[in-house]
Amino acid sequence: MTAFLLGNIIFISVWVLLFIFSPKTRKLQLLGSLLLIPFGFLDVFFRPDYWNPPLFIKAIEPLSIETLLYCFSAGGIVAAVAGNFTKTFKLEKVRWYNLLLFFVSGFILFAIFKFFTSLNAMNSLNFAFLIIWLVLIVFNLKAVTKSLSTGLVFTILTIVAVNIGLLFFPGFVSDYWNLAKNWPLFLNTPAEEIFFAGILGALWTLLPDLTTERFFGLR
Repeated sequence: MTAFLLGNIIFISVWVLLFIFSPKTRKLQLLGSLLLIPFGFLDVFFRPDYWNPPLFIKAIEPLSIETLLYCFSAGGIVAAVAGNFTKTFKLEKVRWYNLLLFFVSGFILFAIFKFFTSLNAMNSLNFAFLIIWLVLIVFNLKAVTKSLSTGLVFTILTIVAVNIGLLFFPGFVSDYWNLAKNWPLFLNTPAEEIFFAGILGALWTLLPDLTTERFFGLR
């Protein structure tokens, strides 16, 4: 058992509870999980500069089952929480080209930040998501409060999960993350992880917009 795997167990447990007790958001939750999984493959750029946690299954390094599990659970959790905040329980007919545009935009922005700036891999993804969120929120200003509220909820969950991990694996933060190159810790949690939790929660609140003609203001 590693701290990373324990964290996954915590997040998967929350995911399962939401799926059971929030049936109205199940489709949104599943879509949120599936949308974040592809970004889990960017983990190959995170090692070892940003972090280098021990993996339960080493056969597919530098990819990790743990990262893919985290992306699946995190994406679903924030989508379900967002659905309850926004009272959005039904998805309109999915516009797949909008989702393709989302993925292409995300990966291109990540590549620009990663290879043409001094940002580490995590903040490259964070700022890529931040730009997409800013573009989307311009067309849906009424959702700012709900969007930020979801971001806050997931940020709190992330900090709690890290601190629970520290109870069982003291020092795992300093062992896993390259703290010398990262931002300072906050409540024992890497600031980049807090940034990611906040922007993921905020962006995934706008998930219904990603699946309709409202994406990027397109009609």
